[in-house]
Amino acid sequence: MPAKVILIGLDSADQQLVDQWCDSGDLPLLRSLRDRGAHGLLSGFAGLVDDALWASFYTGLSPGQHGRYSWNFMQPGTYQRRMYRDCDRPLQPFWVHLSQCGLRSAIIDVPKCPLVAELNGVQVADWLVHGRDYLETCSWPAELAAELLRCFGDDRTDRVDRDWLCRTHSLPLHELEALQQHLLDGLQKKTVFACELLKENWDLFLIVFKEAHCIGHQAWHILEGASSLPSKANAVKTIYQALDRAVGEIARRSGPETTLILFSNLGMAPNYTGEHLLDQVLQRLETKIATLRQQTQLAARRAPGKLRALITGDASSDPTPANRLAFQVQHNEISGAIRINLIGREPDGIVRPGPDYERICNQLAEELLALRVPETGEPLVETVLRTDQAYPGEHRSDLPDLFVIWSRRGPITGAQSPSIGTLSSAPPAYRTGNHTQGGFYFGVGPGALPGRNLAPASIIDLAPTVAALLNTRLPRAEGAPIRSLCEGDSATVTQQRRSTCD
Repeated sequence: MPAKVILIGLDSADQQLVDQWCDSGDLPLLRSLRDRGAHGLLSGFAGLVDDALWASFYTGLSPGQHGRYSWNFMQPGTYQRRMYRDCDRPLQPFWVHLSQCGLRSAIIDVPKCPLVAELNGVQVADWLVHGRDYLETCSWPAELAAELLRCFGDDRTDRVDRDWLCRTHSLPLHELEALQQHLLDGLQKKTVFACELLKENWDLFLIVFKEAHCIGHQAWHILEGASSLPSKANAVKTIYQALDRAVGEIARRSGPETTLILFSNLGMAPNYTGEHLLDQVLQRLETKIATLRQQTQLAARRAPGKLRALITGDASSDPTPANRLAFQVQHNEISGAIRINLIGREPDGIVRPGPDYERICNQLAEELLALRVPETGEPLVETVLRTDQAYPGEHRSDLPDLFVIWSRRGPITGAQSPSIGTLSSAPPAYRTGNHTQGGFYFGVGPGALPGRNLAPASIIDLAPTVAALLNTRLPRAEGAPIRSLCEGDSATVTQQRRSTCD
């Protein structure tokens, strides 16, 4: 018997490209899904990208509730950062609840996601994903990973323990060609594995393909016509067409009772960013924003370092986070992340909670919004997001305090304002494409309403939608079932929404 719900993630497949190539006939299977089923936009969370969105997808929770925003995090009680691992916060994916309800699931390569032991079904984690949490591919049952690697081999593009091709900087042409071929090879292997697994009976079959994510980061300049080798094939379209064929192979294994949902979490655009300027901006703003008391404290903390610099002749080091009013933390290039050095949260905090914290946040936001691109006079920053307001929740304090969302009208090589003067710095050789907010979903099945294009759903609505389609309800999810995917039989849907497994 075919799976009851097949959920296919196309990691960071751009909605505008998909629509364009569906309309042109270049993606025939995706066009068929879009045109004969329900479809709509899928919103995410401003300033945040894949780490936060995947955690929100599999928990059904907003970032302030689950606390994950990046591939690395600040260890509580320190200023030290390290790579995120499942053991750092054991978030519970929604298929744990399905398993407790006696439902059988196959979960393949959901990024940034913990492995569930004792699952009623199978799970493969970190085989062919963009950005691993685990150093090695792992699975439930444990022996499945070894068998998978023996039959199909390991990933050749995303490795954290040796050289890898899907890097944060732009690839030269020969490495870009190698990346594309590895992606095509891996996609073919994962499709074969998925089709073999679909011979079994599943309540939920969930698989995520990473290829649009990797090629979007590295080949966007070719898509934009900026390549010096126009005779080269469009690497982005080649990958999207291969994904179309892979989805077709999986769709052919579904039955008339199956609901098939295809979704993307994010889009792509040129990677214009001011990330490389942010910390210098914060240092120049410090004297304007700090009170006299704070300036005195900072001067006292920095005095030993300045003395050492005088003795050694090394004046190159910047103040450490402990000796800062506010400091930049590592994040994706789409938005700069700022942490306030807060008393009671940071080990050597300098900003008092309450009115002082409010003043610092408000002044920083005002000053950052005043930044301009020196060459054009256009705004450098689109918006400054306060996470205590945008993403409240149990784990809000694990997030940065501010996200500085860059205005991406063109390359950013400097910053200018009355408070900081003029800064000039060419960006590093960043990868040429980066994320935009918003994805999409297509859905076909017994309860999906053809042709419906409703108001945007949220990434946190997918887990409740799957649960509703399987006649249960997630007890903690913040999202709600997407009506256009599961309201074909109103009586059944009413029963689904009332049902739960406790």
